[in-house]
Amino acid sequence: MPISIIRPRHLLGLVLISLGLTGCDFYATTPSCLDYFEPGDRSGFITDDNGLAKQTATDTLWYRCAAGQRFSGARCQGDPTKLAWDDAMAYAQEFAEKSGKAWRIANNEEMLSIQQSACQSPSVNPNVFKGIEVNNYWTSSETWSHDSLRCSTYLFQGTMYCRQARNTELPFLLVLDRDG
Repeated sequence: MPISIIRPRHLLGLVLISLGLTGCDFYATTPSCLDYFEPGDRSGFITDDNGLAKQTATDTLWYRCAAGQRFSGARCQGDPTKLAWDDAMAYAQEFAEKSGKAWRIANNEEMLSIQQSACQSPSVNPNVFKGIEVNNYWTSSETWSHDSLRCSTYLFQGTMYCRQARNTELPFLLVLDRDG
């Protein structure tokens, strides 16, 4: 049986065709959510002047700033509080006690529910979560793998990571329990 030989000009043609078919996606970039959302587009959230955002699909009530910041003048003021996981949980509990409302750290499912797959950096709607820092954010969910680890969400692309050392100091977002 004769061996088929591919001539150089045919090989070049095959390479160009394969690059043409796959090359378009290779350099595709995901836009920043800062550019993706039109000003005022809250897409699935109802916001108020007190810094609260109700997610209409889940009825979850979010504080629009990271813990430690305050919502004033339609934006978040101050620096986010960054704490180890146990201290962040204690902060949320103390905040709930002092406010008389059932505030807590958002869990994995809640953090994933606000992620935008069409854009990144930050991976949440910046019209809702004003000036949010691109960082890992604690979730209240525990990990199954080891007691020294906990879960966080990275707000560049919205990826969940459940092997975060629990003594790492990270910011976190607060939600209000539906019963609270």
